[in-house]
Amino acid sequence: MYKEGSITITDGAFINEKARLTRDLSILIVNCMKSKWDIKNALDPTAATGIRGMRYSREAGIENVDFLEINERSYESLKKNIKQNKIKGNAYNVSIQEFANTTKNKYDIIDLDPFGGASPYIFDIMKIAKDKTLLFVTITDTAVLCGAHSNACLKLYNAVPLHNEICHEAGLRILIGYIARIAASFNFGIDVHLSMVYKHYMRVWLQLNYNSNNALSSIKNIGYMFFCNSCGNRGSKSGFTPIIDKCSVCNSKPIVGGPLWVGKLKNTNTINYITKKMDLLDMKEEDKRIINTISNENDVNNCYSISHMTHRLKLGSVKQSYVIDELKKIGYSVSVTHYNPNMIRTDAAYSDIVNVIKKLYNERIYHK
Repeated sequence: MYKEGSITITDGAFINEKARLTRDLSILIVNCMKSKWDIKNALDPTAATGIRGMRYSREAGIENVDFLEINERSYESLKKNIKQNKIKGNAYNVSIQEFANTTKNKYDIIDLDPFGGASPYIFDIMKIAKDKTLLFVTITDTAVLCGAHSNACLKLYNAVPLHNEICHEAGLRILIGYIARIAASFNFGIDVHLSMVYKHYMRVWLQLNYNSNNALSSIKNIGYMFFCNSCGNRGSKSGFTPIIDKCSVCNSKPIVGGPLWVGKLKNTNTINYITKKMDLLDMKEEDKRIINTISNENDVNNCYSISHMTHRLKLGSVKQSYVIDELKKIGYSVSVTHYNPNMIRTDAAYSDIVNVIKKLYNERIYHK
């Protein structure tokens, strides 16, 4: 038996207990959005035990939840769990593609949590979405998006990954960018309410907004990230033509990743609501710390590992907290990333970070 929130699972298909944080966050986001418009139905298209959809019904007051499960044994377990928890909804033993091409339903919430990647499903998901649909997507093919399998990323997400210290940042943005491009072909723009890299997965919470202006606005947030292997300089640029011939610091030719999302990774109002309401759920302290880190994280594109920078500069170690303090004194926004405590996110120019590191290192040598 497994109990999570208000739902009890006694007939077991696979359930990922470590992904509870994503389900808790989804409940909070739906409750936040319910204060703004009617949210009546939801689709759990990769249901397994059905715990995601059942929690929407019980804890977010969603009137009707439909569940898809293609595996026959899991489907039988799913039906038992729905009945046992007295959830109003229907279970279907079909694929996402078959369901999307035969149903007339449009959903207020679609929560996609497949085994592996999301790319085979996004196109069909758009067929059953509507204006203001909340689209939540999880992927576990992080090795693909982070560049360990670059050809797979080219094939599945039509993007070049970056396999270096900023791979997680680029990978998350490739995922969002891919969804935005597919959504635009259905005349949807996207708003990002929250996104995260955690353990072995990435997760994004988006809202689809219908009309051509919204779609075009999202497409204008598609661009590229570049990284210079020679000096470590990096940055991003919007637009579908990555004209980045040389590094502005050392004139070397940088590597370029994308297309990817260069817009915001979270919505301030949404994350503020989550931090205020998270105590209503029985969350682990570790999960609360992650949420608070995301809340305090600034929303700029460039991330840096101080240890990588000192190594590249052929210097000894410099304490990250000192670098953060110095950059803030200059007037820059700096925070630690939620997915790596040894990475900082800042709007500081690369040259200024280098100068701060050198200054701190020299001061340390002087005091010795």
